[in-house]
Amino acid sequence: MIKRLQGNSSNSLSEEEKSKRKMQRKAEREVLSLKLLEDVAAGVGWSSDKTLARYFSVTRQRIWVWAKEAKLPAPYKVGDATTRWKNEEVLKAEVNNFLGGL
Repeated sequence: MIKRLQGNSSNSLSEEEKSKRKMQRKAEREVLSLKLLEDVAAGVGWSSDKTLARYFSVTRQRIWVWAKEAKLPAPYKVGDATTRWKNEEVLKAEVNNFLGGL
């Protein structure tokens, strides 16, 4: 016989509680996203195409086109399906290729 446990099950949460948790998760994702954008601007760490697209206000496809055109540095393959750009290199490329070599 299988018994259903009472407690932290999402079924036992009120709609209000579910809504609060959903909003909290969304806020946490936004804070993380802003931190990733700050890291790009500071030239610290690594970024995905999604983060760079948000940083430059372009599509993810545009990031890959710029990498192919050498306007951005070549990305590093860090896993089977994971590619990242070094933020320090992105910052240098931004200055040289997009800001006229200030």
